[in-house]
This record gives sequence, structure tokens and C-alpha cells, in this order.
Amino acid sequence: MNINETTSYLFAEVTNLYRTGFEKAMVELGLHSGQVFILQLLYIEDGQSQIELALKLNNTPPTINNMVKSLLSNSFVKSRKCKKDGRVMRVFLTQKAIDLEQEIKEKWLQFDENFYSSLTATEKLILFQLLEKLKSDFGK
Repeated sequence: MNINETTSYLFAEVTNLYRTGFEKAMVELGLHSGQVFILQLLYIEDGQSQIELALKLNNTPPTINNMVKSLLSNSFVKSRKCKKDGRVMRVFLTQKAIDLEQEIKEKWLQFDENFYSSLTATEKLILFQLLEKLKSDFGK
């Protein structure tokens, strides 16, 4: 069997298609696709540390730091030292990011609907369940 005939290869190809399309959708809002995940976490709980964000996104602290720097330079977030531990920087949403929350959600859901439009409702549910299982099993 050739590598390009494996499930992993196909999954990587689909992931690349998804990432490229999602990036195009988010650039219209002035964001990169990875930054949206940071904002989503901050919409849930504002004022998280970069370490907390890195752990929740299963990403390296330097990568998160670069994304936060970009969000800072574009006025989507602000940061300040933690009151309890001055070594820790906490990230907070700006009004600009708060005002963009609904638009991000709408773009995300629109892209999601378009990307999976060739699947039936049952196929979408099965795919969702399979991806959740892979995430749960592989993330251990």
C-alpha cells in the first residue's frame, strides 16, 4: 500500500483543505485562523494566561505567544501581569474583539455549513462522533 492511499494521508489532505478555506474566511475579519481559537477561549473566560491558552489549544507556549503578539498589535486583545503572580501575563479581550464575536460566529458557522454541505445530517453526526473519539483517544 502506498502512503497516499492511507486514511491518514486522506485526513491530512482534507485537513489542509479545511484550514485553507477557514483561513480565507477569517482573513476577511482581519484574523488568522489560529487566532480565532484564542479569541473563542477568551469569549468563554476572559483573562486567561498564555500557558492556560497553550494547554487548552494543545499548542506550544511560543506559538501562542506569537499569536497573542499579533492579536495585541491589531488591538484584539490586551495583556497585563497577573496580580497574584507577576511572572504570569494574562490576556484580555478588547472592545474591538468583543464587538467582533457575533461576526466570527456567523462566519464560522457559514464556513462550517459550506464545507460539510455534501454530507447528510447522519453523515455529519457520524463524522462528529468519530472525530470526538479520535480526539479523546489520541489526546490521552
